Parts: sequence; C-alpha cells; structure tokens
Amino acid sequence: MSSPRATKGLFIAAALIIFAALLMGVGREVKPQKLAQPLDKLPLALGSWRALGPDQPLDQSTIEVLRPSDYLLRNYINPQGQVCAVFVAFFALQQEGQIIHSPRHCLPGNGWQISQRDKVRAQGPGGSWLLNHLTLGRNLDKLSVLYWYQGRGRIQADEYRDRAHLVLDGILHNRNDGSLVRLTMDTPRGVAQALAQQKQLAALIIPALEKILPPF
Repeated sequence: MSSPRATKGLFIAAALIIFAALLMGVGREVKPQKLAQPLDKLPLALGSWRALGPDQPLDQSTIEVLRPSDYLLRNYINPQGQVCAVFVAFFALQQEGQIIHSPRHCLPGNGWQISQRDKVRAQGPGGSWLLNHLTLGRNLDKLSVLYWYQGRGRIQADEYRDRAHLVLDGILHNRNDGSLVRLTMDTPRGVAQALAQQKQLAALIIPALEKILPPF
C-alpha cells in the first residue's frame, strides 16, 4: 500500500507532466511581454533602505541555466547596517527550457541545506501578501530567504498555483510572462530579526515592481 507522501509525490509529478504538455501546447500562441522599464530602474531608495554598491552581474553559467529576459541583482542596506541581496528575474515568455526555477530546488548546494520552510505574511501600505520563507543552514551559519512569484497582476507564494495560472493566462490572455523575486539575508542577529527586515523590504518592493512589470 503506498504511503500518503508517495501518493502526493505521484500527484505532483503527474500535475507537472500535464503542465508541461499544456505549456508546450499554448507556447505557440502566447506572446512575449515587454517591461514598462528595465529592472534596474527599481528605485535605489525604498523606504529607509538604500542601494549599496553597483548592481551585480550573474555568471554566464547561471544565465545559461535561467535564461531570463531581464534580471536584477542588487544589495540594499538599512539604517542598522543590515544588507539584503535582492534578486529579480523576469521572463517575457515562459516556454520549455525557459521557465522560472523554484529557489527550493536551486538554492541548496555548496554545503547549504534547507532546514525550515514556511509561508509568512508581509504587510505594508500597499497591501498584504503571503510569501515563501526558507531558512538555509551550513555548519553554524544560517541564511534567511524570502521569495515569491510576481506577474500578470498576481503575487503568489504557491509555485503550483502560479503555474496553474500560467497555463490559464496563456489560454485566456495569450501571455505567460512572470518574475521571481528573492531576498536573501545573513542572520547574525537571528533568523526572526532578519525575516522582519525582509518582510519590510518586500512590502516596498512589490508595489515598486508593479510599475515596472507588464500591466495586466
């Protein structure tokens, strides 16, 4: 008799196969979307956060794997001297070999392992959003990672729900553009404190990105 975990795994695998088939089927119909502005136009000042140093390039091997239409990798610093690395990858047209990769699968490596994952809520003047949170550990070091999927008028934490909408929007609206937003912080003062700062920054980034991403 199969275990609940095995059954869930088979269900997810089947759903992904169906998703891939649908994506390839509608991929010939959807149209790439253009950003209102390049991602590097994300404000250098977000609330009390300020950009720190120049934007950073991804290495060529990472670009070849991700194949984003545009991306941004920028550090922001707050008045307490805490630094948060902000990564945004935008895909004008998602198709086979060019799809947003979940950080749950990309981040573990070089000794880093996910020790905890959950969903948290970020609140700000622009709204309230449910986002993903990962804690990564390597020996005694820990990283706090906050991420979400943003595009086509939605903020999604659940990657499977995001991909379901991806297919529906491809069929109904002839578009499947989207972006991954990831915030990464070291945790010298503890994971909870880093997460609080990340949620504050996320609540500022989300509405700022809405002015850059293609309207829906």
